Order: sequence, then structure tokens, then C-alpha cells
Amino acid sequence: MKLSIRRFLSLIVFLLISTISPALAFKLDPITRIFEPAGTGATQSYQVVNDTPEQIAVEISMVERKINLEGQETTQKADDDFLVYPSQIVLPPGGVQSVRVTWLGNPNPEKELAYRIVAEQLPINLKKPVQSEPQTTTGAVKVVFRYLGSVYIRPKNAQSKVVVGNVNHEKGTDGSDRLAITFDNQGTRRAILSDLNLNLTSGGTQITLKPEQLEGVNNSAILAGNQRRFVIPWPQQLPVGPVTATLTFKDVQ
Repeated sequence: MKLSIRRFLSLIVFLLISTISPALAFKLDPITRIFEPAGTGATQSYQVVNDTPEQIAVEISMVERKINLEGQETTQKADDDFLVYPSQIVLPPGGVQSVRVTWLGNPNPEKELAYRIVAEQLPINLKKPVQSEPQTTTGAVKVVFRYLGSVYIRPKNAQSKVVVGNVNHEKGTDGSDRLAITFDNQGTRRAILSDLNLNLTSGGTQITLKPEQLEGVNNSAILAGNQRRFVIPWPQQLPVGPVTATLTFKDVQ
């Protein structure tokens, strides 16, 4: 019996899926840590948990974190700023391993510093080969997991201070009216714009945009000394023209 092209392709896809190794996963806990730049608080502990039925290998590394005006994040290696022990581990099924991370950088930073802890499963086959069987090449695909945790080096008495910078009218690519607003964190600690209310005034009209009207802006993070720019649809109730703005928010840490 001849197979149609569609059925043949479906069979190939099924065979490929059936050879994929079971998804290997692990957990990194906690996902966010605040370090002190010196003293006992400069060392923090994490737990790596293998909640799978297979043995896995995990590597821990550190990267410095930067966020540009448009909210895009970039990282660069920062292993010299930290001591991670152990940095590579092999976890048996259901195993738990504690990892100690110590800050080695500036003991007196002027503002909070932002990093990420990277926990990445290594693509290593830890299964012992069966000697009595001939070795064969298979099409197995190993799924590798990667955790990115937030790490902050926070000096004492660090505080956020977010003000409204530029706020103006723009035209979207479709010709629609847009409101572009820049927030400036002039403080020494990151800010989370939780429960954000934006007070706008234009042409003698005052309105307040509530958190549910500020999707994509509410709950955004602004690192210490950084700016973030957001563009949202121009509010219907607000006359198009020069605009001023103030904000209130609950800075959740």
C-alpha cells in the first residue's frame, strides 16, 4: 500500500518526536537575591533541584545586566565579580545541591548593581553505555533548560527616585496619535512601577491613567540610574498637543 506524501511526512515527524529524550528540567531557588556589597550579606546560598527521573549536569555562572532605553536587556560575563561554589554539579534524580555565591566586586558601590545568575543544564549524556550492545547513532534530541535569576548588589540606604522626563506626542506608522513618555530613575536602587498612575495635562484637560490602562508600563522595572521610554496610544479624553505628566506608584521590592 502506497503512502501519500502527507501521511509519509506525518510518519517522519512522529518518528522524530518519539526519539526525543524526555524533557529534563531543574529548579533554581530562589530566583531573586539581594546581596550586600560587604560583610556576611555578600554571600548568599541557592538550591539547584533536579525534579526529574534522570541524572543531569548543571553549570552556574554570573553575568552583568544592562537594560537600554527601549527595555531591551543585554548581558556580559561577570564571573570575576563573584565566587560561585560549586560552579558545575551533577545531580542524581531528585537530588538537591546548595550553591554558595559570594560578591567579590566593589565593596562600596555608589548605587545598586544589577546582575543575573545563570543556571544552565549542560548537554552531556550521563547514561552509562551498555557494553553488550553495539553502539548506534540515533536522532535523539536533548532539551536543555536555562534559568536566569536576578541578582542585585545593594548598598545601605539605597532608594529609588523616579521622575517623568520627556513626554510628547508622536505619530505611529499607521498615522495614529501616540504618547511617548520617558521615566528617569535618579535614585540608587531599582524601581518597580507597581500600581502606576499617570497624571496627564494637555489643553487645560487633566486625566489620570490607571494601571489597567497602562499595560506594558505598569510593573516595569527601571534600574538605578537608568531611563525607560514607553510609547502608548494617545488617550481619547486628552486633547492632542503639548502635555505634562506626573506619576505615582507603589515601589515593590
